[in-house]
Amino acid sequence: MNTAKEYATVTPIPGIARLDALTYRIPDGHRDSLETGMRVVVPVGRRQVTGIVTEVGTDAPMDFEIRDIGDILDDEPVVTAELLSLARWMASYYAAPLADVLSLAVGRGLTASTKKVARLVDATLVRSERDSEIVRTLEEMGGAADIQKLTRALSFKPDSTLTTLAKRGTISIAHELEQPSVRAKLETIVEIIKIPDADEIDALFSRSPKRRQVFEYLLGQPARTASTSEITELFSSSTPQIAALEAAGLVKRTQSEVYRGLHFEREEDRPIVLSDAQSSAIDAVTGSLGSFDTFLLQGVTASGKTEVYLRIIREVIDRGGSALVLVPEISLTHQVVARLVARFGPTVAVLHSELSAGERWDQWRRICRNEAQIAVGARSAVLAPLTNLQVIIVDEEHDGAYKQDDRVRYHGRDVAIMRARDAGCPIVLGSATPSVESWRNATTGRYKHLILPERVTARQLPTVEVVDLRGRDLVARGGFSEHLEEQMIANWQRKGQTLLFLNRRGFASSLMCYECGVSASCNACSVGMTLHRDNKRLQCHHCDATRKIPETCTECGADALTAQGLGTQRLEAKVRQLLPEAIIGRLDRDTAGRKGETGRIMSAWRAGAIDVLIGTQMITKGHDAPGVTLVGVIQADLALAVPDFRAAERTFQLLTQVAGRAGRGEDRGRVIVQTYQPDHFAVAAAAHHDFEAFAQQEILEREDLGYPPYTRMSMLRVEGLDEDLVRRLATAAVKKLDALARKTDGALIVRGPAPAPIERVKNRYRYQIQLRSADAQLARHAAAQCRDQLADDARRAGIRLLVDIDAVDML
Repeated sequence: MNTAKEYATVTPIPGIARLDALTYRIPDGHRDSLETGMRVVVPVGRRQVTGIVTEVGTDAPMDFEIRDIGDILDDEPVVTAELLSLARWMASYYAAPLADVLSLAVGRGLTASTKKVARLVDATLVRSERDSEIVRTLEEMGGAADIQKLTRALSFKPDSTLTTLAKRGTISIAHELEQPSVRAKLETIVEIIKIPDADEIDALFSRSPKRRQVFEYLLGQPARTASTSEITELFSSSTPQIAALEAAGLVKRTQSEVYRGLHFEREEDRPIVLSDAQSSAIDAVTGSLGSFDTFLLQGVTASGKTEVYLRIIREVIDRGGSALVLVPEISLTHQVVARLVARFGPTVAVLHSELSAGERWDQWRRICRNEAQIAVGARSAVLAPLTNLQVIIVDEEHDGAYKQDDRVRYHGRDVAIMRARDAGCPIVLGSATPSVESWRNATTGRYKHLILPERVTARQLPTVEVVDLRGRDLVARGGFSEHLEEQMIANWQRKGQTLLFLNRRGFASSLMCYECGVSASCNACSVGMTLHRDNKRLQCHHCDATRKIPETCTECGADALTAQGLGTQRLEAKVRQLLPEAIIGRLDRDTAGRKGETGRIMSAWRAGAIDVLIGTQMITKGHDAPGVTLVGVIQADLALAVPDFRAAERTFQLLTQVAGRAGRGEDRGRVIVQTYQPDHFAVAAAAHHDFEAFAQQEILEREDLGYPPYTRMSMLRVEGLDEDLVRRLATAAVKKLDALARKTDGALIVRGPAPAPIERVKNRYRYQIQLRSADAQLARHAAAQCRDQLADDARRAGIRLLVDIDAVDML
């Protein structure tokens, strides 16, 4: 029997194929300090990689040589036992490697790994032009280089030449460990340790008034300490003065960890009188604290859902617990954080992808150390290391952004429900337009249904007008019907703010030649390229490839190129033409790409500093600007053309959400919806603010077609560079799945294989197979089992087999 705590199980990050758990010997001196959830550096083959300790005190396999853990990176766990349990569930449920799940929590900036490095040893030992090119390149790179970078810098593939040079002694090749790029930020602190007597004061300060100033400044601080950066900012050339004080034994300098500063907008926290419906919702949730319950908080736009969240969180904090708040988009984080900071101060931590790796690490450790009791962020914040978790809030629970579309294809809302169950705490799913799945769970009693039927402070819902675009050329008019154009101008003259929604960024959706009819398309994807006037480029919105706008048609050479369709840039140009004196803003992925830009735009919008804001779906969610009195939906039916059974649901949600931005102040709002399908039930229901009518119609269609929520759906996607190989492997997968389906007596439905609606992305052909079953486990296991059975064939053919459990993206 092995000695207790002599061995540990480690999951390497990034993951090693088929190796989610490896056993290592714990070095002497660390057997009492190593804990589950710490990061360590371990050898894997000839490499050194970061891993997370997933078990301490494991038995060693009898038939393997056990290697030692190389280094321990943490003094305290960065992954709690609760999170490790949740990560294991995610790996199992979403058919993903545990290493990939843990990397969502830890982040790539916190991993150490080795890289293969070539170092120049003797530049004279060259015998060919290729030898000389490698030596010259290494010299230009400082005598050493990562082999991947070296290869990119050379004019040929150097594999065999590098091997020869290493054997000859011209270069050395070795795996070298790179430390994590993110570390704790340290600052030097100066502290008074002795008060000088009169003689010492005269000797030290008589000829150095600046030294006296520095010392007196320290003396005046509450703890008689200050950072060197603070002192230097106040007193120029202070470094020698601090050194002299230290030499005299009056002060000492120490290194202290500091957090990288985050600057949050802070809203005024005004007292709010609750409605009866809000009070009932708060009482229901706080009455469940200490036990697991799922609540669907369904409230019309501006019904005060955020205040309900804040009151529940206040009760949790008063009880000594912690709270997790999820929002679907980073753009929403800013406003939610502003409300939380105004109410709860510095106890709020933020986790989202707009933070730098160092900022995220600091926020993570604040939570680990219980310095923050509230964590707020987008999807991945569901893995925040909170302890004593007593409530989880998922705002805009219906939003598709909660579903990750690569690596671990998890749904943040569903993982949050599982985390609440494990923690034994209530979870609140909030939305004005809940997903059909959540609404059915609430109406059938699986969730508790809380309803906020009216806007707060007796504000009325906005009036909605539908403009029938049939028979009109919307593009020729720059996106505006005569009615919307007139109302926007009149609203500006009344000093009201206008919000214009078009869910398509860029200037135009395509660039077409009217002589030969050919549109500019992406070379790597089976889609057209979008025209962007801001940077004078064509861009693919699937692989981000760009190229210059051609002067003539690349197909026929004619000078006959014309922009087709509408985008937010084109709409902005039209608004500037109609309102040359107005202040115009635009919020889409192009403008939001710069750090902090989303927060800046939304702050100006809420403050009334922008007259007209144009945007994509980023502007439809949760933003509260009291000056908005007109909302214009440029083309309401764009989403209805998408080949997806959720197209009507998404259309209804977007229209209802964007309409809800209007009339949140003193004046009643007005919404103008332009559409080519005014009779579609999703458009009609949104125009009447009638969720119930929409949901009843939608649920009947789902039941007839056997779609969720009546079944659970998994997708098996087959992707590769060779279309024929992809199709053949997809066909082989369907044969296996059909054989399995026959054994289930119709419980498993297999559809496909079929090319994806967007057949090629980044030069990879894409086929997909849809699996549906009322038995969630059956659909999941069938997809994962088929993937595993064909894994070797796929690997040999260079094909990816991807499993998407509870798929949201049908494209």
